[in-house]
Amino acid sequence: MNKNNIEIIKHFFSKDENKILLINQVSEEIGCFYELLLDEISSIYKVKIEKNTSTDFFNSSNDMFQEKKILLCYSTNSKKIEDLSNSKYQKIIISDYKNFKKFQKKFLVINGYQYEKDITYFLKNVYKINDESLINYCVSLPYFTLSEATKYKVNKSGYIADAKNKALNNLILEIRKDIFSLRKSKIDIKELFSKIKNEAMYKKFNFLAY
Repeated sequence: MNKNNIEIIKHFFSKDENKILLINQVSEEIGCFYELLLDEISSIYKVKIEKNTSTDFFNSSNDMFQEKKILLCYSTNSKKIEDLSNSKYQKIIISDYKNFKKFQKKFLVINGYQYEKDITYFLKNVYKINDESLINYCVSLPYFTLSEATKYKVNKSGYIADAKNKALNNLILEIRKDIFSLRKSKIDIKELFSKIKNEAMYKKFNFLAY
């Protein structure tokens, strides 16, 4: 049975047996989620992540207090990734799907296309959050996962309404932009009336959410 990606990351931080963890970031937004996730899990295992592209820096390995360090770098260059694989220290490489496919049998890998499962698993099993509203919100905006989860833990009782209102406020803002554009251009009275009616409806719903 394959391990969940979160468990793979935890295993990587807790052991020295794998020298490279390669993550297919898919997009910058999803890559941001994994980078924040790495910071969060590394703190649990008291591992310092160094975002440094200089390999000479890492040749000295850990410091005099034996603090465990792991290099984190971004690269889509297959040759550079090959070169990094020859070094002895542990490193995490955030790359693309091409290199994920190329190195998946050689390195420990995370497929970023599974980010929805990873967000859900992380929130439920690490942060102990089972709120479906929050989980869905984070899946739609992966780079907000850690900040939203933190806010939820601080203010659990008021978070659900807050998350819903963000979405509603964004929707209302978009409707207002459409109304403004319609008023500036050649006006379609029927469409303008429909937009104004929608705005009123969502405003009413937003008020009732409180």
